[in-house]
Amino acid sequence: MALTTAAQRLQWARKNHGSYGNATEAARAFGWPVSTYLGHENGDRNPSRPTAKKYANAYKVRWEWLLDNEGPPTASAERNIKTVPLLSWVSAGRLADAQSQIPVEDVPLLAFADLGRGEFFALKVEGDSMDRLSPEGSVIVVNRAEREPINGKPYVFFHRTEGTTYKLWHANPDYLAPHSWNGTHQPIFIQRKKDLEIVGRVRKTMLDL
Repeated sequence: MALTTAAQRLQWARKNHGSYGNATEAARAFGWPVSTYLGHENGDRNPSRPTAKKYANAYKVRWEWLLDNEGPPTASAERNIKTVPLLSWVSAGRLADAQSQIPVEDVPLLAFADLGRGEFFALKVEGDSMDRLSPEGSVIVVNRAEREPINGKPYVFFHRTEGTTYKLWHANPDYLAPHSWNGTHQPIFIQRKKDLEIVGRVRKTMLDL
């Protein structure tokens, strides 16, 4: 359900709180006038700011989000949001050097929640060799702190002849595998370990429709 109205956000907050199966039950439990609360959940009228603060306090959400859809639903979600620089494939290749720094000046910054620990940057996907995971034009979030390859997991690599590439890691034999609906894409076999560096593990894909 798209949470575009205060009524929809209020319904979501009640259901996400986990204790009340319907609006009447919640209103009675908190001592709110049932008809008034039903009107707010049904969208007949919006709650006032003091009332929105009362609902937000009961459901452990931010009143600014509940009333005006400003920011994330909870303060903890706001604390977990990280800004990530959106780089180019060329700059990502340079990051294969563990001592290189992620540029944060003069590049767009994207906001993501719940990334956990790491050193993150984002790339816009070029081509369709990984379109079963990340269609062309989508944005992937890469964690530079994860450079130990795990079989079957997606990474951004820097290959001496192929340049920067986004593929699945496959071990024994070692190769970089495409994951595409386009059957013309071929794996890249690794003949010498020194020809390949792992830039980081891909942790998230984002696509605007």
